[in-house]
Amino acid sequence: MAFNPENKQIKQALQKTEQIEPKDKLVIPVFNDADEDERTKNYTFSLQPSVRKRLDTLAKEHNFKSASKFLNELIKNM
Repeated sequence: MAFNPENKQIKQALQKTEQIEPKDKLVIPVFNDADEDERTKNYTFSLQPSVRKRLDTLAKEHNFKSASKFLNELIKNM
């Protein structure tokens, strides 16, 4: 089977320019000072120091009191 450049289906397929959009977009939550019914519990996990620094910066940029509250809202809203 040889490639036939005159084939209309092949021409159409090659000419299509589809815009691919990311399927998952990260939505950063907005700080809400409302109290919740669910209590929190302490957990320990490890992060690289550069990631922790970026996490703290993001939390402050979005007016969260702590990185933990920021992560909690971020994951809860996914």
